[in-house]
Amino acid sequence: MDTTNLRQIEGGTVIKQADRSSVLSFILQDAKGREKKLDGQSAQVALYTNHGKFWETTTTVKGAEVSFSLPGNLAVDDYLLDISVAGYVFPSDRDLIVRVTQGFKNLPDKETAERAKQTLEEITADVQKQADEKLKQTITIITNKKDTFTSYVDTKTREVSTTGDEYLKNIEASKSQSISDIRKAGKAESDKIKTSSTEAISLIGSKKDQALKDIDSEAKNISDTVKTDVAGLLKDYVSKEPGKGLSDNNFTNAYKTKLDNLDKDIDKKLEPKADKTEVDDEVQKLKDLIFDSEVKYQDDMVYVLDPYIEDGQVKFKPKEIGKLVANDFLRVNVDSDKYRFRIKSTSQGVILFYSMTDEDLRYAIHVYPQIKDYEIDFGKKVTGEMIFTTVTMPEDKVSVIREEGL
Repeated sequence: MDTTNLRQIEGGTVIKQADRSSVLSFILQDAKGREKKLDGQSAQVALYTNHGKFWETTTTVKGAEVSFSLPGNLAVDDYLLDISVAGYVFPSDRDLIVRVTQGFKNLPDKETAERAKQTLEEITADVQKQADEKLKQTITIITNKKDTFTSYVDTKTREVSTTGDEYLKNIEASKSQSISDIRKAGKAESDKIKTSSTEAISLIGSKKDQALKDIDSEAKNISDTVKTDVAGLLKDYVSKEPGKGLSDNNFTNAYKTKLDNLDKDIDKKLEPKADKTEVDDEVQKLKDLIFDSEVKYQDDMVYVLDPYIEDGQVKFKPKEIGKLVANDFLRVNVDSDKYRFRIKSTSQGVILFYSMTDEDLRYAIHVYPQIKDYEIDFGKKVTGEMIFTTVTMPEDKVSVIREEGL
């Protein structure tokens, strides 16, 4: 059976709790005790307890030697040492024990040590990576929605232009047809009058002359009426002028009225697919990542000036958005599977957010001198009290702002 081993060449297996300076060095060996040369490879060093992996770090193999130091914040306990390099695990039997004992300068307790097992550099890198990723996602969402909205408006504008031209063509065709129908109707009425006149003359006999006069008078009245109707219909007719098309803005008020009443629902048809409020919310989230100079402070209150209209004038009133917290504790009640909050700090540092009853609910948050939103996904429904503490911050104040609906 092929096994791997570790041979210690520097340091010991009993380490004081707060010791972060001592260097532990081991030689990687194969089953026969020969050095396993893996120079330049990345080595994953991990310490395990009965509850699983407790601490890990990464270093580089020099020849067959792996060296590292402990973080100085481990709880008092016995740990299994495990070094993974290029698919190998040293030792394969996992029987190398590193014992951490209580030192002169002790960490408060095991709970505090576990909360602090991430180094400041690791926390900083992790928080910065999350913030950068969130910013990229937000910018992508805003860009996509802007492009969709622009494309939609362009498409609808072309449709309206095409529909308007077609409608004008239909108006012109209907006008020409109406004039033709009027002329045909006038001719038909005139033909009827002539026919009636002939029949009347043959029947009247001795009253022929009077009948002719009456018929002529009636015919003239009818003709005048027809001419008046035709003239009224034709007075608004505008002949097409050379060099001008139907899209030119030279039609009459009557045609303009028709165009104004084309479709009362045209605005609804042009309603964009991307909800304006939704786009504004995404833009506001992006703006909130930038330092907000509108936030003001008075005593321990954090507020902004909220505008309103009174007597036709724009006025402002303070709207409280949070409290300033110095180097002490802030207790909040949680009743959900996620918790969103906003942090504004005047300096860079780390604050802690944790539960006093559930050891799995402990989070370190890196803050910068600006406003930022955070969301913590607990992975389960959490009900009860949790604590913000700024004990790792410098001596100036930090404000923790919680807004409902964030």
